[in-house]
Amino acid sequence: MKLTAFMLAALAAVTAEAWQQVPGMKTPWGEKVTPENAWRAYPRPQMVRQNWTNLNGLWQYAVTKNAPGRPAKWDGEILVPFVIESSLSGVGRLTEPDETLWYKRSFDADVKLGERLLLHFEQADFRAMVYVNGRELSVPHEGGQMPFSYDVTDFVKKGANELVVAIWDPTASFIGSFGKQSFKPRGCFYTRSTGIGGTVWLETVPAVHIAGYKVTPDIDAGTVRFEFDVAGGGFNRPEVAVAVESVQGLTATTKDGVAVLKLPAGFKLWSPESPALYDFTAVCGADKVQGYFGMRKIEVKKDANGVLRIFFNNKPRFIIGTLDQGWWPDGLLTPPSDEAMAYDIKKLKEMGYDMMRKHIKVEPRRYYYLCDTLGIMVMQDMPSGAGDKTQRYGFYRRELKEMIDHLYNVPSIVSWIPYNESWGQPGEFLTHATLVWTQKYDPSRIVDGPSGWNDYEGGKVHGKPTSHKPAGEEEAADLVDRHDYGRRPGMFAVNDRRASFLGEFGGIGCRVEGHLWTDKAWGYGGTGKDTDRKAVQDKFVSLMDHVGGLAMKGLSGSVYTQTTDVEGEINGLITYDRKVVKFDEKALAEVHERVRAAFELGVTPRETKVFAKRLDPDVNAWAWTTTAPAAGWEKPGFDDTAWARSAGGFGSAFILKDHPHAKGATKWETPEIWLRRHFTYKKPTSKILQATIDMFHDEDAEVYLNGELILSVKGYNTNWTTFSVPKEKFAAAVKEGDNVIAVKVIQTVGGQFIDLGLSVDVAK
Repeated sequence: MKLTAFMLAALAAVTAEAWQQVPGMKTPWGEKVTPENAWRAYPRPQMVRQNWTNLNGLWQYAVTKNAPGRPAKWDGEILVPFVIESSLSGVGRLTEPDETLWYKRSFDADVKLGERLLLHFEQADFRAMVYVNGRELSVPHEGGQMPFSYDVTDFVKKGANELVVAIWDPTASFIGSFGKQSFKPRGCFYTRSTGIGGTVWLETVPAVHIAGYKVTPDIDAGTVRFEFDVAGGGFNRPEVAVAVESVQGLTATTKDGVAVLKLPAGFKLWSPESPALYDFTAVCGADKVQGYFGMRKIEVKKDANGVLRIFFNNKPRFIIGTLDQGWWPDGLLTPPSDEAMAYDIKKLKEMGYDMMRKHIKVEPRRYYYLCDTLGIMVMQDMPSGAGDKTQRYGFYRRELKEMIDHLYNVPSIVSWIPYNESWGQPGEFLTHATLVWTQKYDPSRIVDGPSGWNDYEGGKVHGKPTSHKPAGEEEAADLVDRHDYGRRPGMFAVNDRRASFLGEFGGIGCRVEGHLWTDKAWGYGGTGKDTDRKAVQDKFVSLMDHVGGLAMKGLSGSVYTQTTDVEGEINGLITYDRKVVKFDEKALAEVHERVRAAFELGVTPRETKVFAKRLDPDVNAWAWTTTAPAAGWEKPGFDDTAWARSAGGFGSAFILKDHPHAKGATKWETPEIWLRRHFTYKKPTSKILQATIDMFHDEDAEVYLNGELILSVKGYNTNWTTFSVPKEKFAAAVKEGDNVIAVKVIQTVGGQFIDLGLSVDVAK
């Protein structure tokens, strides 16, 4: 369905009649949403209390222009917590920057002596002015990502009370972090979201109560540290008693707000494979809250080969994730339900992923609870904004700190990403300052940054030198992150400052008719018309096998674009409506296991023995012909004395000009070429870990060893790629002494090139 058609249907649905969903694309869970079941669960799993009231459901709403004040009449009903533009709101209306969105509902209150009544908003975009019984509660809240709260005790009366909220949202024209919202959705920008987009709820607490806490695990010491913030205690800091319910007798009482508990030997670690969590209870006077924590550790340090890698729970780990936008066709930025969120996470795990990069969005707290309990790591983006990047810097840093504080206790979050590419990124000094501050503010996680593009610490921006030189403790971030949507993405070279990471790649478009948001759908590396799901899956598998080669060379993790289609993008593993999984989950899980296996080889102490080097300068290195040879040309006994002889590197002038790393001794511009070369093999005395072909090919290439096909690749790459040869296949084909490598390459359009080398990694 086209977006314009969706909006026309939405506008037609705005009536004073009983609430109903606006027509449009729906997920299976969105189809079941009603005012009675919309987001009923307790919204804050990390600090649970029993005495609370859910205010989600039908509210009255109105839209006024040029801020004339409280509306004289109301336009109809809207379903909170879904934004007005969404079909699940029952309105489906776009708002403009000169308009104010108003909400109204009533609630009952009966506050006892010694109690306080708190009003919570999980999310509202952008400027929210909140009134209870006609009185504004405080200064307006500005921001579109984080929860906010008010103590309304002194504003309410016993019985019915009126709650009114006025929201103004300029979307992309102000200093706030609006992420991918746009007035003109196109490319990778989507429909704007205005108003209340998260659960609204009341909570009754004692006058002296726990306002928040931080939990910091230390798996090396076997301890967990609690820091409590207590409200209403005056100058005396009240004590908080902490008990870990799943470990008998493990209790402590705070001193100056801090308690450190020592876990017994053999405590469980949190990981995607085993997401072990410890439940605890904290009591402060009459207040009691429940929460949980996970024991896990992440850092960047050198492996046994001296290469910087990501270490998780003290072991090197290659993390494999997707770019996860968190958009929904029926709820936009608000998921339809817990079940809908869990579906995405479970599907990623079935496909063999252990991580998601939560892209330019902060999810509801229940989402992170599902990541914690189901077991998937999260690399969390800071949502980006626009405007003058220097003038908005203070507002951005405030929001970044709010996000880190808000999500600090989430075990599944393992990395902060302050900047995506250059979106809202200031210049060199301020970027560097942000990354260093983030590292120091939360040393329990790694910092990725910037993710793609303007990486000042690396010494260059788009090839141009910068003034900053990394030095000592002022090195910024832990990962150097490349975005590369080429057929064969590359990686930043291994260095002594930061681990190399592939933060975005792939994005292969796959069109599933009947499940499109718009006919003008697109994906990277295609026309947007590719419908052969098996063919696209084969491209994906080939791409991930290539990533496995990078993992051996020093890459520490990868993020494929993306989990689902989003509006005009069809580069997801799942359709936007979540009704079609495009590829075989088992096939994806298998290739991801191969990537991990390649990584394990890469971190094993080893040395490389080269038996046939690429771009060999020996003028007799290769025998070659462009005329189809007789049968058996690939076998050792074939007579190639009539073939030409040349050093390594065969290609067209086009490739040699545009790819200086290709180099070439021989011009090749025919549709096909056949090559043969000999090498002497002496079996290594230590264990063989891996045999590899290092090849630059354009286009399809077949590689034979002593007549046995050991590698076949389709398409082309744009640089040298390491292809793994299963060691069983290599061992069956190779022999002591003289061996023959034979290669056939075909060419259709564009430039062309072929050369390769053969090496074997052995254990040290």
